[in-house]
Amino acid sequence: MQHGLEIVRWKFWKRDEVKVVKPLPRRIDELTVRLENIRMRLKRRIDELKLRDRELFELTVKAKMENDLEKAKIYANELSELRNMLKRTIYSDLLLEGVINRIQIIRELDEVGDVIAPVREVLMSIRGSLRGIAPTISQSISNIIDSVESLSYELGTMSDVYIPERTLSGDAEKILAEASAVASQRGKREDELRTV
Repeated sequence: MQHGLEIVRWKFWKRDEVKVVKPLPRRIDELTVRLENIRMRLKRRIDELKLRDRELFELTVKAKMENDLEKAKIYANELSELRNMLKRTIYSDLLLEGVINRIQIIRELDEVGDVIAPVREVLMSIRGSLRGIAPTISQSISNIIDSVESLSYELGTMSDVYIPERTLSGDAEKILAEASAVASQRGKREDELRTV
């Protein structure tokens, strides 16, 4: 009997957890700041990849000048893989820029419910493309996705149904299309600058 009383006493003295919910504009501002921090880290990674690109290109040229075709092929293959990673990273950076702009528009227009789901989907796409290139940034994006999902649940705009990573809505497809157009324009400009 003594044991039963302790349980009752414990239940009686147990405090309910109080969850403090921040105002929506403040949470959106925090989300924007976190995304901008990730974008800065991603830009540093892009700069590192560009530097390595130049180094590998110079090594390829040097090997070619020395008629060392095996080394030149090795450097060229590595350079090709690096450029693919660089393209994916730049593409992800542009997508993040689009997401940040969307979130800022959300804050100004106060239409969070309509736009938060496509933002989540785009973030999931970015996370997938950065998984092998920048794992820490990918993990940070996963944390932000959790925040966006939490916000969606609170607003009642997200169902409990699992949505696969690669399935995108019309709005998310539009964001991806915009980012693709900008990425191809910037890529053409960079190629033109390289050849000059």
